Amino acid sequence: MPPSAVAADLAALPTLALEAAVITLVALLLAGLWHRAARGRRQAEQQSLHMVKELNRLARVAQQTSNAVIITDAQRRITWVNAGFERITGYTAAEAQGRNPAELLQFEQTDPQTVLRIRKALDAKRPFVGVILNRGKNGSTYWLDLRIEPLHDEAGVHTGFMAIESDVTERKEAEAALRASEAFLDQTGRIGGVGGWAYHLASGRLMWTDQICRLLGRELGFQPTVADCLTHCAPPSLHQVQSLLRQGLGDGEMRTWDLELQALRHDGTPIWLRVVAECEYADTGPVRVVGTVQDVTQQRAMQAEALKNASLLRNAIDTIDEAFVLYDADDRLVLCNEKFRALHHLSADVLQPGQRFEHILRYGAERGQYPAAEGRVDAWVQQRLVAHRAGGKAVVQRLGDGRVLRIIERPMPDGHVVGFRVDITDLVRATEAAERADRAKSEFIATISHELRTPLQSIIGFSELGQHFAGGHAQFEPMFTDILDGGRRMLRLVNGLLDVSKIDGSVGSLLLRRADVAALLAATCRELRQLAADRQLLLQLPEPLPTLFADVDSFRLQQVLRNVLANAIRFAPAGTAVQLDLQTLPDQGVAVSVSDQGPGIPADELDTVFEPFVQSSRTRDGAGGTGLGLAISRRIMGAHGGSIRAELPAEGGTRIVIQLPAPALPVEPAPAKTMAPWPAEEPQPPRPRKSLRQVKATQPPQRLPAEATACEDTAALTAAPLDTR
Repeated sequence: MPPSAVAADLAALPTLALEAAVITLVALLLAGLWHRAARGRRQAEQQSLHMVKELNRLARVAQQTSNAVIITDAQRRITWVNAGFERITGYTAAEAQGRNPAELLQFEQTDPQTVLRIRKALDAKRPFVGVILNRGKNGSTYWLDLRIEPLHDEAGVHTGFMAIESDVTERKEAEAALRASEAFLDQTGRIGGVGGWAYHLASGRLMWTDQICRLLGRELGFQPTVADCLTHCAPPSLHQVQSLLRQGLGDGEMRTWDLELQALRHDGTPIWLRVVAECEYADTGPVRVVGTVQDVTQQRAMQAEALKNASLLRNAIDTIDEAFVLYDADDRLVLCNEKFRALHHLSADVLQPGQRFEHILRYGAERGQYPAAEGRVDAWVQQRLVAHRAGGKAVVQRLGDGRVLRIIERPMPDGHVVGFRVDITDLVRATEAAERADRAKSEFIATISHELRTPLQSIIGFSELGQHFAGGHAQFEPMFTDILDGGRRMLRLVNGLLDVSKIDGSVGSLLLRRADVAALLAATCRELRQLAADRQLLLQLPEPLPTLFADVDSFRLQQVLRNVLANAIRFAPAGTAVQLDLQTLPDQGVAVSVSDQGPGIPADELDTVFEPFVQSSRTRDGAGGTGLGLAISRRIMGAHGGSIRAELPAEGGTRIVIQLPAPALPVEPAPAKTMAPWPAEEPQPPRPRKSLRQVKATQPPQRLPAEATACEDTAALTAAPLDTR
């Protein structure tokens, strides 16, 4: 090696050493750095493993918790949910991924104020705590206790939100039910006027409901002390309450309360309260007193008014002149006045409240109180019970002391029976006396009528003979004519009086047989058609003439028809028609009406014209009528069980309506008869006069039988019509 090279090498030694040292130092430094990096990596790996374990543990906790957990990114899109979320909402994690929780779960019933508060908190990246109503996938709603926290990374950068939701639906429903129950109790308390209270024995704390505040005029929500309660007790009740408190609470044994107290409202107004209470017990003894308070001021006032009215009614019942009795729904005596006791003095021992009507009745019957029960008590009692239970009909009852009672009993809607006993002894005696006098009068009239008929027949007969012989003698003929007319009028009056005495107007005084009323009317019209023709009148029967049956005394019914038709013919103006009509009544009876166009009857005389010897003021012409025809007709119709009345038609004139009851048995219908109305016929020429010998041979004077009536005297009827109005 050349020396220069060696020298160069020697000169380069320090530099190499330096480089080697540097390299060595660098290697050592790199080795140290690598060692540190390896150690840091191991520590990071260990920390990472620990964090993974912690995250796994937290994830398992989040998955297993019953609460819903939601994690969102900074844009509030769901990145992760747990199983609790899926269970509560019904949405799977895949369905919720990337969606906004508010858009997914909130709906129209979610409180908008709560939504606004959540939005403001999240916009400010602040936590939120509250309760919200959400809707699940299946449409069901649920309440959540919601807690939202913002998430940040290690650098403090906001990365999203985490929400933890607890289902509190049951709690909210329970709270709502409790509020509804409290509202219901408060409402029913207000409606019923009942408040509740409780007193805790250990603490001495007293509680009451708002209804008691209302009752006492306190502000709602006021909770009193015992001393406050005592201030609401009126002086008459204060001592009673204090005594009950000492007795009930001092010895530890609470007694049940149910009493009415006079109290004072907060403004001093007096009221009445009903206080009811009972004690609750535990193993150690009584622990609490629970009770109610009810305002009974109105009830007390009503009770006082009822007692007052009852006393007033009882005094009024005792004051009235009539006997009064009241039975309950079980037919037991409730009360009776002193007048009733006086009338039934033989039964006074059993006239006590609670005694049955049958027992009272039988008790009196067995002691001779009712003459009709003598010898037949059981049968009589049963008959009287039937009448009593039927009610509504008056019963006449004779007592053993001679008095006569009219018994009136009326059932009430609740089953009670109100009874009156009217003493009609004087009325019955007066009626019996009047009936005896009427019978005596009728017997007297009948006797006089029979005695007058014989001389009247002689007068009429000899007047007819005198009229015959005086023919052509102007001096004597008018005299015999007047005697004959007067005799005939007197005969009609006697016959009318005889009819009045014979027909008493009671059903059963006639001989009733089944007859065609239309046929009887037609026969009467044929009998009077000549009289109608003489007065230029038309008798109009219905066309066709029906067949209408009724149970009648044909002779007496035709007497009524003659009277009514004769009146119509007499007072109807010439050239008019007398309208006759027949119809069936709703109860299957028969009605006959006779209408004329005469002067009519004043409205205030429509009933009085049927009284004996009464004539209408418009038709009283002094023609000598007796005024008995309609009176006799009314008696005859009454004996038939029918009626007769006068009416004023709208077209004027008079209508007489005769009504007959339905037949007792149904009748087979018969074909209708056709009968034309009778026109006014030409007057028949007078019959030739007969000689005295012919008169004696063909028409000797005879005494009329006692049964004859004015309407049987056809000659008298055609010569001078009956005046019955």
